[in-house]
Amino acid sequence: DKVKKRLFIASNLFIFITTIITVTITLVFGSWATRKDGGPFEYWQHIVTFTILSNIFLGIIAGVSACIGLYRFKSKEFLPKQLSTWYLIAATSAVLTCLTVLFFLAPARAVSGRDYFDMVLGPMFFLHFFNPILAATMYIFFSGTKKATMRDRLLSLLPFVIYSIPYLICVVALHVW
Repeated sequence: DKVKKRLFIASNLFIFITTIITVTITLVFGSWATRKDGGPFEYWQHIVTFTILSNIFLGIIAGVSACIGLYRFKSKEFLPKQLSTWYLIAATSAVLTCLTVLFFLAPARAVSGRDYFDMVLGPMFFLHFFNPILAATMYIFFSGTKKATMRDRLLSLLPFVIYSIPYLICVVALHVW
């Protein structure tokens, strides 16, 4: 049990630290694919993408989880129920990014003659792939024995719903993204 707690804390510190580093690199220098393609916008404008927003959210929740996990390390109740719910929401958001990249965006790049793997190179390896998978693994196997309620599962859809509003306006209606 202590090994699981240590692994959970270390993994969440890793997510927190790599999020700070990779988001900063992406906002200053752009993603590998954007630099290669000569992106349509300034790199700091990546801040409006679901990838960056969901990973910042995950990084914050991972940092809080690591701190609370350290504080409550010897407690039987390792993580509070509310934090498990927030972790589910954050991990689900990041995993949606991962799945969208792996099964839609990267294949679309490949079909257009560009390299599939450009979407998971450089800082995007962590934001599009590794951190979401690590967070999902931590939630499923290491966050405790509390089962997610139907309310928790429905709340995990909230970031998609919220982000879909500006996405539909800017992409579908106005064609500005």
